[in-house]
Amino acid sequence: MKSIMDKIKESGRVFVFGIAGDSGSGKTTISRGIKRILGEDMVCSFSMDDYHSLDRRQRAERRITPLHPQANHLDLLAEHLEALRQGKGIDKPVYDHSSGEMAGTEPFGPAPVVIVEGLHPFFTERLRRAIDFKIFVDPSRAVKRLWKVRRDVGERGYQPEQVMAEILQREPDYKLYVDIQKIYAEMVVKIQDTRFHPPLPLAGPKPDWYSVRLIQEVMEQPVSPVDLNIDLSKILRSSEHEFSIEFQRDDYYGKKVGIMTVDGEIHQSMIAHLESKLCNSLGTCAEISDRRNEYVNAIGLAQLILTWNCTEKLEHLLGRGRASS
Repeated sequence: MKSIMDKIKESGRVFVFGIAGDSGSGKTTISRGIKRILGEDMVCSFSMDDYHSLDRRQRAERRITPLHPQANHLDLLAEHLEALRQGKGIDKPVYDHSSGEMAGTEPFGPAPVVIVEGLHPFFTERLRRAIDFKIFVDPSRAVKRLWKVRRDVGERGYQPEQVMAEILQREPDYKLYVDIQKIYAEMVVKIQDTRFHPPLPLAGPKPDWYSVRLIQEVMEQPVSPVDLNIDLSKILRSSEHEFSIEFQRDDYYGKKVGIMTVDGEIHQSMIAHLESKLCNSLGTCAEISDRRNEYVNAIGLAQLILTWNCTEKLEHLLGRGRASS
């Protein structure tokens, strides 16, 4: 039986996934997780930061933030996504975060799966038409501030007070132009602080525990069965980590959704069937989760569920393509 990846290669089609959210919200973490699971040779990804129409100096002069649509080449991005969907390469612009300036262009793509992540991938109807699967990453204010300070100070050389000032300056535009895009997403990933107390390690950094809520639009296509295996005897052992899984149905901006909330850390054995299902679908036996750790945190599980949803969506789109051809 052919894998989904083999079917995509044979089809010659290119599929686009969009991941929207604020700066420092975890978009790249989600994107890297999906890319690692689907396969590095099958996926190419890029950031919408490269489509800024104003550099840092120009934005400061005009008193405009990168979150304002006028500070971005949204039409050019739509044009490039349409070209990638047709299997054509593009000359993608490059934004240099260290200098805050545009740094020319570079040849890019395509690959069978293209991931675009950024502030405005769903902002216009043309962009939404060019994206096959839409994900919105929505951490709480506290989590987002922690992550943005950690990234901008550690990777981009900012001072903590600079980052906090920028966060406050951007908040109104986030509410006006970015947050509203979640209404178009098929999956919203909400991330909050855990309600548990992670076990402290003897050495090294404190583990990252979060509560992740996946708000999934009810799928129009049939979904293959997947089990989460819960070993009750293991749960009752004193060494077991705390976790919870909840599910409910609800309405979300007028759409019927299923909501799964995961908190704490889950033992690897509980996700073995989901990993096996993904391996069979993708035609790979590569390790999907990090085997160096006995437990998977809520973000790791969310990446697995997201990628499973992506493969189900790809299977549906491939089938629909055959039916309409």
